[in-house]
Parts: sequence; structure tokens; C-alpha cells
Amino acid sequence: MMEQAERPRLLAVICILTFLGSGMTLFSNAMLTLFYDQFRQLFSGQESLDFLGNQMNISGLLDISRSFYLLQALFAGLSLTGAILMWNFRKIGFHFYALAQLIMLIIPKLYIHGLPFPVFELSITALFIYLYFKHLHLMH
Repeated sequence: MMEQAERPRLLAVICILTFLGSGMTLFSNAMLTLFYDQFRQLFSGQESLDFLGNQMNISGLLDISRSFYLLQALFAGLSLTGAILMWNFRKIGFHFYALAQLIMLIIPKLYIHGLPFPVFELSITALFIYLYFKHLHLMH
């Protein structure tokens, strides 16, 4: 088994980025799932929210079903689990990560009608899957 000192820098970087991205996605969607009714009450009637001086359109977020946020949280958790496993050189983590990321591209299309094709998200997902795939030979 490889020791932590032998972890390639690129693998460490993409794992850390996944820890951050999937971790924040898991947390935010879990909070939206758990406090769904409270968020709807708090922001009902508002079209936008001032966040650090920028106006964010939130009207559509309140119309999405709680199950959307739950599914996003579950698959973000699977993605995070996959990255943790790959950090520990476990090949099964790649499959968890790739499956979760691909499903997370599909879920918004099922719940939010009229979304444009997610070109940027698909590109980032494909890049990360490719970079993880390049390290599979190091995993068991």
C-alpha cells in the first residue's frame, strides 16, 4: 500500500477540491432539505436576495421540491465518500465519485424545467473524472 508521502500532487489537489466542492454542496443541500419549510417562509415573496452587495435571484429556488435538495445532498455525500476513498487509494471511490457526479448533472434537468444544457458543469465533471481515472493504476 502506498503511503501518504507518495500521493501524487495532482491527486491530492483534485481530492481537496472535491472535498471542498462536494462538502459544501452536501452541507447546503442538507440544510435546505432539513429547513425547507423555514426557508420557504423566510424568503416567500422575495424575488432576489442581497448577498455581499450582489443581487441573487432566488424566486425559482423556492419552487423546487424538497426531494431535489435531498437527492443533491445524497449524491454529494456519495461524491465526497468517493473522494475520501480515492485519497486512501481505494479504487471503488472512483466509481462512487463518477456515478454521483453524472447523476448530479441529470437531477436538475428532472426538477427544473427550461434549464440550458450544462456545458460548463459537464466539462468540469469530465475533467475531474478523467484526472481521477489517470490515477486509478495507483489504487487497489
